[in-house]
Amino acid sequence: MPDLTAEEKSALTVVTGDHKTPARISYAKIFKSEWNDLSGKEEYSCMVLIPKSDTTTVNALKQAVKMAIKGKFGDKQPKGLRIPLRDGDKEGEGGVPSGSEAGQAPYGDHYFFNCKNSRQPAIVDQKRRAILDPEQIVSGFYVRVSINAFAYDNKSKGVSFGLNAVQLIREGKKLGNSFNVNNVFDELPEQENVEETADAIFQ
Repeated sequence: MPDLTAEEKSALTVVTGDHKTPARISYAKIFKSEWNDLSGKEEYSCMVLIPKSDTTTVNALKQAVKMAIKGKFGDKQPKGLRIPLRDGDKEGEGGVPSGSEAGQAPYGDHYFFNCKNSRQPAIVDQKRRAILDPEQIVSGFYVRVSINAFAYDNKSKGVSFGLNAVQLIREGKKLGNSFNVNNVFDELPEQENVEETADAIFQ
C-alpha cells in the first residue's frame, strides 16, 4: 500500500459546508442502526446532498476520493472503480437513483453521496451539544457532516465515505414518503357498526 504524506492523509477527512452553505440530509438512519445485506453488518447511514454552489466542499470531496485511491492503489487507478460522489443533474451511472428524475428536487443542482459507519456518529446541535431525540434531525433538515474517504478492494473496487459526525444547522422541509390520503380516497358517510355472522357475510 503506497504511503501518503501527512497532508494527503488529512485530505481524507472532510467537513461539509458551514452555516451559510449547509448540506441536506436524507435517508437519515443515524440514531438507530439497520442491517446491511451487502456488508453483513448493522450500520448507521445517511445520504448527504451538497449544493453545487458550495465548490469548497465539492473540491474537498473530490480530493478525498483521489487520496483514498492513491493510498490504496498508487498512482495507477484501476478500471471500473466505484466512486461515491454522484451528480443530481445526471441520469444513469453516477447520477440520480432509479425512479428519480435528474435535475429535479431534491437532487437537482446538488452532488450527493451515501456514508455509513458500524458505530453511531456523534450528533450535535449548533452549540455542539449532543442530540438524543431522533425527531431533532430527520431527512430534509440542513446539516454539516464529517466524513472520511477510504478505498476498498474485495468483490469490487472503489471508494466509500465513512460517517463520523452530524451537526444540525437548521430545520428544512422533510423528505421521504408523504402519502396523502385525500388524493386517493373520497369522503364517505359514516356507517353504523353492524355485527354479522360468517354465514351472513358470504351469502
